[in-house]
Amino acid sequence: MKRILLILTLLAVSSFAIAGDLNPPAAPGSTMKTLGEVEPRIPLGQADFPVTINESGSYYLTENVTISTASNAFYIDADDVSIDLMGFTVKGVSSGNTSGVYINDKNNTSISNGTFDGFGYVGVYCLNGKSHSVKNVTIRNCAKGGIYLSAGESSVDNCRILNCGTGRANAFGIYLGGQSRVANCLIKDCGADSSGSIGFVYAIWCGRSSHIVGNTIDGNFESSTARYIYGIRSDESTLVKDNTLTQNCVNANGYCFYGISVATGAACIGNSVSKNAYGVSGTNMYGILGSNGCLIKGNIICNNFTDSSIASSYGLRAAYGCLVDSNVIRANTGVNMYASADCVLGTNLVP
Repeated sequence: MKRILLILTLLAVSSFAIAGDLNPPAAPGSTMKTLGEVEPRIPLGQADFPVTINESGSYYLTENVTISTASNAFYIDADDVSIDLMGFTVKGVSSGNTSGVYINDKNNTSISNGTFDGFGYVGVYCLNGKSHSVKNVTIRNCAKGGIYLSAGESSVDNCRILNCGTGRANAFGIYLGGQSRVANCLIKDCGADSSGSIGFVYAIWCGRSSHIVGNTIDGNFESSTARYIYGIRSDESTLVKDNTLTQNCVNANGYCFYGISVATGAACIGNSVSKNAYGVSGTNMYGILGSNGCLIKGNIICNNFTDSSIASSYGLRAAYGCLVDSNVIRANTGVNMYASADCVLGTNLVP
């Protein structure tokens, strides 16, 4: 009997030891970092403007801002600067060569989520610096143009350029250097009454090896007397895809109008070019003009140049060595399609 009691006692002690302490330890402390610790951000309000940024970092607006003098709102003098407008508007004055953002030959500036309104020159401007990003930004009522980033390797996404470049020579919507991207943007009511016997007026122009995809270009260059007017102009080896151009260059008197003009080795795919350049007088009008060795496929080019006085006009004109396939080209005043003899023609719907 004593032996049985000893065994039971040992089992009870063993079970208690295995169960451990019935009071659990305290919860571990938080290892999460705040947003300010992960990405320190610097707030900017009305009292800070016009502002010069000469240190890399992340900046954001806390309110709407009005620039009362002929000054750039943001003067960027450092690489690696991020500006979040936080849905607010930065309003400028229409006099002087002022911009919403002036980037002083620096690289890697990011601008997002707000509006620039009423500047005397350009919404966002940089002459030489590269690798910039502009996203979800509206630029309106800027005298010269919307966005100018000439050195390239930059991107403009989901932006709206409205009523810019009116009454000015060489007006524009968006200009980017090579190896850049313009995607899902709206350019509307720009370049009205634009002029200039030399130079160009355009909605979008990108340098070589760029992508111009999914943009809408509507109602620009009305009553313009500019010499050369472009909806989209691209340099060599560029992809121009799924863009819509309509009712541009209405009642104008320009020398030449190009809905889309692509340079050597470009791909022009799935674009719609319709009801452009009606009620105009000029010398040469093109819905799509393709240079040597281009792929021109799946585009719709209809009802352009109607009620116009033009020396020569083409819905589509393709230069040497192009592949032209699956396009719908009809009801354009003048010649619907002209392709050089050594082009390869697939199945195109051309009356």
